[in-house]
Amino acid sequence: MTDGEKAKTENTAEAYATVGIQAQHVHNSNVYQVLPDTPPHKKYEIGVHYLTDGVPGKARDLIADAIAGGFEDGEVRFHWVLAMLSKRAYRDLPAGDREQLNQLPHFLHRYSESAWKQALVAIDELLKRLHSTGAEPGPALEAISALPLEQRELIDRHLDLMLTGSAKDKRWADTRAAAKKEQHRGNRVNRAWAYFEPDPIEARARKPAEVSTTPSDLVWVIASTVPFLVSAAYLGWIVLASATPMPVVAYVLALGAEGVCFLSGLAWSYRERQLRARERTHSGRRGAEPSSDAWFAHLVHQRITYHFALAAAEKSDIKGWLAATKGIRAALRDEIVELYGESRISVGRVEWLIKYLVGDLIRRWKADTLREYRKQWRVPTVTKLSLVLSVTVLVPAVVEVAVTAADVDPVRGTAAVFVLLVCGRAAVAGWSGVLLERRRFADDSMEYNLVLDARVAEHERWRRKIEKNLPNESEMERWLNSDKTMLLDKALRYHKLAWRDVIVHAVLQTPGRSYRRARTSGLPWRYSRYDMRLFLITQDGVREYRAECDFERVRTTRTERHNFRFDAVSSVGVVTTDDLSYRLKLILTNGKAQKIRVTDVARPEPDVDENAPDVDENPEAFSELNLDAAGFLPTLHILEGIAAEGKGWLQRDADGRGRPPVPEEVRDFDPVPELLLPSRT
Repeated sequence: MTDGEKAKTENTAEAYATVGIQAQHVHNSNVYQVLPDTPPHKKYEIGVHYLTDGVPGKARDLIADAIAGGFEDGEVRFHWVLAMLSKRAYRDLPAGDREQLNQLPHFLHRYSESAWKQALVAIDELLKRLHSTGAEPGPALEAISALPLEQRELIDRHLDLMLTGSAKDKRWADTRAAAKKEQHRGNRVNRAWAYFEPDPIEARARKPAEVSTTPSDLVWVIASTVPFLVSAAYLGWIVLASATPMPVVAYVLALGAEGVCFLSGLAWSYRERQLRARERTHSGRRGAEPSSDAWFAHLVHQRITYHFALAAAEKSDIKGWLAATKGIRAALRDEIVELYGESRISVGRVEWLIKYLVGDLIRRWKADTLREYRKQWRVPTVTKLSLVLSVTVLVPAVVEVAVTAADVDPVRGTAAVFVLLVCGRAAVAGWSGVLLERRRFADDSMEYNLVLDARVAEHERWRRKIEKNLPNESEMERWLNSDKTMLLDKALRYHKLAWRDVIVHAVLQTPGRSYRRARTSGLPWRYSRYDMRLFLITQDGVREYRAECDFERVRTTRTERHNFRFDAVSSVGVVTTDDLSYRLKLILTNGKAQKIRVTDVARPEPDVDENAPDVDENPEAFSELNLDAAGFLPTLHILEGIAAEGKGWLQRDADGRGRPPVPEEVRDFDPVPELLLPSRT
């Protein structure tokens, strides 16, 4: 196998599933926005933001543009040097970048004495010693240690891959102690989650169904009521004309019993209807409107089930608990899908509502008030008795009136009774429908307002909680760096290595198995779970240490350790897909292949987040941004070098021996004339 075959890069359209993504979110920010007319000092500030937030590639370009535009002093040049060296090993520096760094001593005379200039001198001395064979970095490290805290911490952070071997041994104890302290600084455990929380979507509630009766229904009711009243009045006249006491009493009782019967029956029917409606809702039989996104409904169901499982009283009987709450969970799913299923949103944006509704249901379940509506809409005994007694009185009274009317006026009396019964039945049914619908709409509207007000209050509470706890990008980057430092310490302890045993190292941070991801516009993705791989290169071979890091809970799980000789690496390949996700393929001579997922899809996924990343007009550039943040290139260079040259790679230096002299034309070149240098206060 030739060297070219060993270290190759493939580009294929093979599809890789991104099943690990649970949710994603983009925080809007204009901090990183660079316009064509952005002044040099603003470019420098944005470049420093990029550097602080872990994107040195963008920082290099912007700070270099600021210097070329005439904005330069010791502090600006210091941050430019950090951007050049951040997340890079010395042997990985391209020749052009080394050449620019070699010019550093010839620019120092421009800057006034300050801590920034002292830091530049110390870094320059360190670079000289790293470049020279056998040179001890001790004096340079002492100079760095003597710097003020601000400059010293920046150097420790950004020159992590530069300082290795004995140079790192001298400062490792302090670096480790600082990282251990930084890991939990700023109440991280209680705040990191907020970074991955999407913007909660506005509160909604089911609107009450509109009144189903129409004006034509009302006309029909009135049309049946008028003949009923006319026939009732005519029967009353006949009864009075008979001058017999019993029919008169029966007529009066019939009128009273009819009113009581109508009102009692109306109340009974309304309560029964409301009770049945709520039983259907709580049993999950109400049904949601069809959603155009069945996947959204599936995810909502998963999240509801997850929160119900967390609330199981007996963890050993989760299946029984879920079986008992199946109908309630289905009802919640149907409601949320009905309210938000057509909005093309991620399930993360309704997570706040899911938690709120599940929490409320579980509280009522435990307090035995979940079926409180049964008491609310139970038909009172008084109503039942009123209906029974009124019917008992009404039937014989109507019979007495009908018999009297038939005796007094057989033809017209009988006709009046017939009209009374037929039109009365139609009028009662019609008025019942109209009145029940109007009362139902009024009660449902009142309930809708109460429910919506409660959800609006919860939405506002949740939104304020996110804003209060949301960490900034600098905090996120510091926490991530401290995690990597502590993981490096674990790897060194496990392999029983000191930094003087490590020739070079690389850290590859990739998405974990199941994660949420978020980012600020203009920056790469950050993940709630990372799969960290450390490669420690020693004289005896490669030590690989892998661990899954829970960023939110500051926990490390699923550690793996591998050792292999230099000649055990058969080939290294990079596989890219059409969605610009990257996979690193490491093949050993024993035939085993490691497939490492470096980045997931660079393009936004409409079914995960409809608020597509706003800065990704160039997906390729955004993909490079994520690769830079993952530490991909340093890792790839090391593995490619080992695959191509084996142990001989250790003796190779990309720039030969010694620090080459700076050509005279380069030494005298001044890209920013002294007269154009602005003063900075």
